[in-house]
Amino acid sequence: MKYFTIIWILSISFFNNVNAENKSPLIYEYKNQLTFQIEKEKDNKYKKLTDKWFAIDKLQHFSYSCLIALGCQYVLVNKFNNSENSSLPISSGLSFCAGLFKELNDNRGENGYFSMKDMVANLGGIFVASIIISN
Repeated sequence: MKYFTIIWILSISFFNNVNAENKSPLIYEYKNQLTFQIEKEKDNKYKKLTDKWFAIDKLQHFSYSCLIALGCQYVLVNKFNNSENSSLPISSGLSFCAGLFKELNDNRGENGYFSMKDMVANLGGIFVASIIISN
């Protein structure tokens, strides 16, 4: 449980930095690129407003994170002969990194954005997996 708390604290501090970086305006030298960036920011603001808590996307993030953590735990315990307790932070961390990299990749896309709600769903899946593993 303490590893989940550590991951939670690190994720909050990281996401605050990502959101702060996304608020800074990008200035381009060319007029058409500036117009394109303004349109992209408008689209992203609209998408963030329509990013609902209860959507199929959140269920996918929750279930994939849970399954990645459980799968990593299985491999670490049964194939690499690690103990349950020593494998839990590794499997949770790998699942968290997979979700984080997915969101960072979404943010790089032309119409993508970093969704905190998706990351909360990822953390929920990791938390459920850690409860399943612990019991």
